[in-house]
Amino acid sequence: MKYGFEIAFVLVLAIIFVSETISAKLKGKVPALFLMTVITLIGYWTVIPMDIVEVSGLSAVKNIMMMIILIHMGTLLELEQLKREWKTVVIALAAVVGIAAIFLSIGGMLLGDKLLSLTAIAPLAGGGMAGILTSQALTNGGFTDLAVWPILLITLQGFVGMPIVAFLVRGEMRDLLAKVRRGELKHPKDVQAASDASQKTKLIDKLPALYKTPAFYFLILAILGTLNLALYVNVTSKIPYVSLMMDKSIMALVIGVVLGNLGLLDKGVMSKTMSSGILDISFYAYIMTFLTGASIATIKAMMLPLALTFVMATIAIGVFSWIVGRGVGYTGRLAMAVGYNCYLGFPFNYMITKEAARAVAGSPEEEEILFDTLLPTMLIAGFICVTIVSVLMAGVLSAMI
Repeated sequence: MKYGFEIAFVLVLAIIFVSETISAKLKGKVPALFLMTVITLIGYWTVIPMDIVEVSGLSAVKNIMMMIILIHMGTLLELEQLKREWKTVVIALAAVVGIAAIFLSIGGMLLGDKLLSLTAIAPLAGGGMAGILTSQALTNGGFTDLAVWPILLITLQGFVGMPIVAFLVRGEMRDLLAKVRRGELKHPKDVQAASDASQKTKLIDKLPALYKTPAFYFLILAILGTLNLALYVNVTSKIPYVSLMMDKSIMALVIGVVLGNLGLLDKGVMSKTMSSGILDISFYAYIMTFLTGASIATIKAMMLPLALTFVMATIAIGVFSWIVGRGVGYTGRLAMAVGYNCYLGFPFNYMITKEAARAVAGSPEEEEILFDTLLPTMLIAGFICVTIVSVLMAGVLSAMI
């Protein structure tokens, strides 16, 4: 069945609305992202065409919006903060080590196929790029029948990761909320106020307030996002090996980190645009486009191997993250939430953290404190697992196929 722009747009928004409403009714116990994924898949398998996001016009929005959002997220990752979050980095690396350890040792025996075990490591440790690289390596090696395996892993890992991370993050935020109400936890911005006051004025602060309108900030971000895409298409993507390590998403994040730390962009610059609604919608539309390849037939064919793989990986991530996390002083719950970012990464961890803060907080002020306190930890964990380590592992393991 085909739909015109108007119907397609309404259907996409209806799926998002129903997902968010059900999640809100359940007080965030079932993430809206998970519900939206299930509803979308059922729709794709029945009456909704695969190109509904494109027809709705939202695909054009999400293409530029994702670059803008990643630049915005980069401004939140201050270099000093990365140093402060060294524990998060260590735990994220431990989770990846756990995945590699179990699949390189007993994975082949349990799955009955060493190649399936080997090619599960990089996709499980990260996201789409690692899965694509692994699938490409299988095809180049003549294993065309197994090329769908990494794609299935990256398509389905969110189903496992989202409920687990949502449960862990909600529990951690309840503890943080108790600290907020006892006066033991303040907003991160308040904690850094004294040190910020002693620092020199940022260049962006010298711009007269008259020009700092939502349109101004959106224009700057749009220009940067467009330049980033142009740089990637015309330069970076044509450089061997570099194009595999520095895709346009990583470049956008780096731009945000660099310009934010140089004082050329405000920290959390996206909030200046007053566009959180369209941001959330573009997030969901972005995710819906990844679900078109998950057919009923392909999922059924590898049901048992997939189940065993996710059981092994989930146990390995949980155990390694918990042990290392407790060793560096994190709660076991937060440590495992960090580790399970292997299954998620951006934008999933962003949305789950946002949903959890909204569900747990008793006021907008509390929601902001909880969200801004935990988000950097989740983002850094996803950045380490999904955009860095998993791609490196995919390159190394592909050579072994």
